[in-house]
Amino acid sequence: MKKNLGITDRIVRFVLVDFLIGSAYMGFDIPAVLSNVGFILAIILAISIVFGYSPIYHLFGWSTRDKKDDVTPSMNGA
Repeated sequence: MKKNLGITDRIVRFVLVDFLIGSAYMGFDIPAVLSNVGFILAIILAISIVFGYSPIYHLFGWSTRDKKDDVTPSMNGA
C-alpha cells in the first residue's frame, strides 16, 4: 500500500473530520441518521489520515503527495 495523500490533503481531511464529529455530537439540529453517517464518514477519513492512503485515489490513479516525499532514505548511512 503506497501512500498517496499529501500533507495539505491530510490537513483538509482533519478539518473535515473535526467538523463532522462536532456537528454530529455538539447539538446541531440534524437528523440522527445524518449524524451517524457523518460520524462513520469521520472515522473513515481519520483512518485515511493516519495511514496516508486513500483507496479512492488509488482507484483513479491520483496522488497528492509530492514526488520528493516518495524518496526513501538509504540504509547504509551515506
